[in-house]
Amino acid sequence: MITLIKILFFGGASLLTPKLVDLVDSTTLIQLAEPISAITEHAALEIDVSSYIVADNEDVAEEEFVQVFPEACVSALLHSKYGVSVYLDQVEGIWLNGQKLLRLSASTGVPIGDNFNRLELHVCKEIRKTTLTWHNHEKPQFLR
Repeated sequence: MITLIKILFFGGASLLTPKLVDLVDSTTLIQLAEPISAITEHAALEIDVSSYIVADNEDVAEEEFVQVFPEACVSALLHSKYGVSVYLDQVEGIWLNGQKLLRLSASTGVPIGDNFNRLELHVCKEIRKTTLTWHNHEKPQFLR
């Protein structure tokens, strides 16, 4: 019941990068201005890759995601100041209202309640001028 209340009032998405960022081909470390945490273990990081996927519909975009960002091309590590680290190893290309996103989640689930203050991103190719969003469980439609 408490989780449902948290989802209703605190769920949704939070922009992690107020300015566009460049992810270079190897590792990019980002110190987060505000810590992030998970309401549910299904929390995920989203990277906007709209400028790299030219498809104009969801079906074609699904195929293009795999070609442009092959398996294991993008991953991330979340770190807390207390030594907790979570590997975001599951990557899914999604089409959301015309926006093309890579959604990174943890196959083991994100620990609930831990505050993460640092993000380590690994990419096999540069992703320029992008935004990063922390996506917790969606708020129900009637609360939007």
